[in-house]
Amino acid sequence: MIIDTHVHLNPQDRGGDRLVEEAVRLGIDKLVVFNDSVCERPSYDDVLRAAEKHPDRIIPFAYLELGTHTVNDVMRLHEDGFRGFKCIYPKVAYNDKCLWPIYEAAEQLGKVMLFHLGVVAVSDYNRLQDVDSARMRPIFLDAVCRRFRNLVVWGAHLGNPWYEEAAMLCRWHLNLYFDITGSSLKAKPPEFFGQLLWWAGNKQYGDRRGRGPWEKILFGTDVSIDKMGDVMNDYRKLFEGLKLPESDRKAVMGGTAAKILGLEKA
Repeated sequence: MIIDTHVHLNPQDRGGDRLVEEAVRLGIDKLVVFNDSVCERPSYDDVLRAAEKHPDRIIPFAYLELGTHTVNDVMRLHEDGFRGFKCIYPKVAYNDKCLWPIYEAAEQLGKVMLFHLGVVAVSDYNRLQDVDSARMRPIFLDAVCRRFRNLVVWGAHLGNPWYEEAAMLCRWHLNLYFDITGSSLKAKPPEFFGQLLWWAGNKQYGDRRGRGPWEKILFGTDVSIDKMGDVMNDYRKLFEGLKLPESDRKAVMGGTAAKILGLEKA
C-alpha cells in the first residue's frame, strides 16, 4: 500500500476528482488530505465532501489553528469525521503549555497531528498574518512527545533547515515520525539523509522498539497535482542512492503510515 501523507486540497479541485485520478495513475492507494487554513481556500467542508466522494482514497485531516482553536474545536472536528489535524502558523511555539489541553484532547481521541516544521514560504496571504517560522522548530516537538506519549506526531519537511534537530528527535521519540517533503530531496543528495539517519541498523543507538530510522520516515508529496509523480521519483532516487532494502522502502512509502492509521491489509 502506498500512502501519501501530505496533500493539500487543490482550490481548483475541491471535490478531489483530479487528485484521485492522478493517485490512481501513480499507484497511490491512500491520500491524507487537508485544508490549509481558515482563509479563502478549500474549507473543512470541502475536505469532508471530497472524502465522502472518494472514501476509498481520501483520509480527511483538518487544519487546527494553534493558539486560537480550543478543545471544543478539537471535539467538533472529531465529531465531523476528521482523522487527524494539520498545524501551521501557530500563534505560540509548539511547546507552549497553553497548547497542552489541545494535545491532551487529540491524544485521548486517538488523532494524528501533523506539524509544519521549519521555514514557511512567503506569500501575500501570510504576509498579513502573525507568522513566525521560529515557532515551528523541530525541537519544540520534544516536550510535546515526552508529555503526550500516546499522541502520534508527524513532523513535516524533516525540519528544514533544522534537520539535525529533527533527526535526533526521530531517534529518541517512539511516537514521532517525519516526512521529507518540500525542496529537501531536490537540494540534498541521498548521502546527506544517510548521514542524518546514521543509526540505521545500529541496535545500540537505534529506536528503543528496535525500529530503524526508515520506519520513522513517511512518504508525502506536498505539491500540486501535476508534480506528484516527480516527488515519487525523488523518493525512488533517495532509495537507490542509499541502496535501502525493500522492507525499508515499503515502510516509507506506506507501511508505517498504514500501521498508524489502522489500514494494514489483512
